[in-house]
Amino acid sequence: MAVVSRKGGSGKSTLATNLAVYLARSTGSVTLGDLDHQQSMRVWLARRPSAAPPIVGWVGDSVRLSRPALGTQHLVLDTPGGLHGLGLARVVMVADAILLPVGGSVFDRESASDCWNELRSQPRIMKGQCRVAAVGMRVDSRTHVERITAEWAASVNIPYITSLRMAQIYVRAVENGISLFDMPDNVGATDREQWQPLLNWAEPVFFPQPKDDPLTPSLRLAAKVVPLRPPASQPADTQPVALSPAATASVLSRPSRLSRILSGFLGARR
Repeated sequence: MAVVSRKGGSGKSTLATNLAVYLARSTGSVTLGDLDHQQSMRVWLARRPSAAPPIVGWVGDSVRLSRPALGTQHLVLDTPGGLHGLGLARVVMVADAILLPVGGSVFDRESASDCWNELRSQPRIMKGQCRVAAVGMRVDSRTHVERITAEWAASVNIPYITSLRMAQIYVRAVENGISLFDMPDNVGATDREQWQPLLNWAEPVFFPQPKDDPLTPSLRLAAKVVPLRPPASQPADTQPVALSPAATASVLSRPSRLSRILSGFLGARR
């Protein structure tokens, strides 16, 4: 799954890191790819606590799109701002689904419209081989802005999955290499609820149902076709556990100049 937006600061990294952690906790095997020359994902992975479920990092190139390591089962791809032309076409060639984050301002919507217009002209998207949907970023579902954003999505004919509010918990989590899905149930529960429609939409992408098998029983045994097992069917003792409340508090309380600045900035805007 690729996260694509023409506009910088649209929330691509927030979507990518949280999706990667969700998959790491569900399957134990996920690669977080970064096509941005700034390599912000490498910074986030370097801050990730050793007690958290591991995530494999991979740095690629949007023009010469190489493939991640052999054996990669799930790939979440963060892309650079301003992606278009050949670079965008190459991402569509390898993605099963694309998320398009869009903010609440008219500038965000115009940028997302331009990106969507180019995306929907791609053959794989026109044939339904690569799904695309929009996600409202830093948009409170109780506000007028959320309604305007949803109406925009309907006007350009792109599925609108959910809205994720602006919250300091995202800033503090990114600062410390964790996500909402690393935290105990009593921490960030409201924000995880906002993620559920997105996860429901992503489930058939990451855990596709096996198609009807035309092989005869003997050929089926020879082929040894084994469909991906959804996370709910994994043995209980293989499920990763959340970081303890004490560990989460310790991580989120680490002093950080950037987090103090951002926290003050966000508090001032409330």
